[in-house]
Amino acid sequence: MTEHPLTNTICEELSCFPFEDCDEEGIMTDMRAAADWQLEKVIDWLKTNIEDYVLEDYYSTYFLPEAFFNDFKKAMRPQEEIK
Repeated sequence: MTEHPLTNTICEELSCFPFEDCDEEGIMTDMRAAADWQLEKVIDWLKTNIEDYVLEDYYSTYFLPEAFFNDFKKAMRPQEEIK
């Protein structure tokens, strides 16, 4: 198994370190768990929606990148509060 992409150094740079009131290991674990959760969300969205952006005809297969990226961004960063 490879090392998690959020290395200790990156976690420290993104967090409140070097302040003494931080729980170093807890913050790093939480950051990694959040990143893993986000990745799972991305994969689930792609599995469900990717076919909506692929069109086929007699001559070729087309991908609709602008529509895909707009919808993907909205799905990953919703502007409305989820109830």
